[in-house]
Amino acid sequence: MRIVILCPDYPPKRSGLADHTRHLAEHLRRHGRNDVLVLTTREAGERTAVLEEEREGVIVRRVIARWGWRGLMTLAREIARAAPDWILVPYVPHAYGRGGVNLALPLALVREQLKGRRVLLLVHELYADLSLFPLRHLIAALVQRAMFWLAVIAARGLAVSIEPWTMRLRQAWPIRWTRTRIFHLPSPSNIELVPTDREGVRREFGIRDEEIVLVFLGTLHVSKKRLWLLRSVEALSAEGIRARLLLIGPDSQELLALATREVREKILALGYADAATVSRSLQAGDIFLLPLDDGVSTRRSSLMAALSHGLPVVGTSGRLSDESLKRSGALLLAPADDLEAFLRHVLILAEDAGQRHELAERGRALYHERYSWPVVVERLLSVLRDLEEGRRARAQEADVARRS
Repeated sequence: MRIVILCPDYPPKRSGLADHTRHLAEHLRRHGRNDVLVLTTREAGERTAVLEEEREGVIVRRVIARWGWRGLMTLAREIARAAPDWILVPYVPHAYGRGGVNLALPLALVREQLKGRRVLLLVHELYADLSLFPLRHLIAALVQRAMFWLAVIAARGLAVSIEPWTMRLRQAWPIRWTRTRIFHLPSPSNIELVPTDREGVRREFGIRDEEIVLVFLGTLHVSKKRLWLLRSVEALSAEGIRARLLLIGPDSQELLALATREVREKILALGYADAATVSRSLQAGDIFLLPLDDGVSTRRSSLMAALSHGLPVVGTSGRLSDESLKRSGALLLAPADDLEAFLRHVLILAEDAGQRHELAERGRALYHERYSWPVVVERLLSVLRDLEEGRRARAQEADVARRS
């Protein structure tokens, strides 16, 4: 197949969306032997109108200055030139426009659909969650809902990152009357495992053999219960357990500002790091912490990184948690409003190395069975093939009907 991926972020730009799209493109090329073209943003002030490069067999064309009307005219020309079998759109509404508002993009997708192009949305987010953001974001949230449903009109399929959204969209009345294929497609880890001397890394960080290292990876988004990370260190210290908190991500200073002096001295703030450094650092840890207001889910690439690296996970179960994760037995989950239950899970694992090892192995096996890149990409390609076969069958039926 000839596949075009539209995405505003792509390496060397730093973002979860950029890393995800790169892995997706390279695995589509590697495992499916597809021709893959990524159309993405060119840097502001770049004089060359079109920058093209090739990496791992994937062609990357940096052609869009802005994702507004003028930029999308350029996009239409590039799509026509590529003549793809499928257009894949990683859908994160705030990534395509200032303030998360850009009606031009979904209308451009509708235009491509009217031209006969086949569009598939990779739904990482639906629209702004008003339970997490102030009412001043109400207008943006309403516009994002309009954006999403316009994009759905253009799409032949929706690959949805978590099970709750998948079920919700299947029941939505605008979709019931269409042939849109809706299926669950998790977000795998963006961090590849790098063979590492665990003890050597711990020595580099100044970690003692008896210390339990709690790990947090990612940004400190409003949905993340940052104080629970500090409470975990305090709870272990209260039980006489030597503990350190390893923070991997760009917002470490925000958490350090909230910590007491005693806890601050036990925090290792790595900050933003390249993928190889993140992999080595994860392997130095003992317990991965992921306390979320909406619960752990299969769209959290940080969770996937922990599972793939063999770290036992303590997280929260909330309204967006996948049932398959909750039933897996591969991680310890506390209700998203129950700090004491969360801390009990942390304490249990800190005191029992055997249970840590058992949970880590279950998590690793779960990842490779259901969530790894080869598994996810094969699932995606299987759906694309099914949709193509269905289109051909309908075309043949229509042709027979016309002749008769």
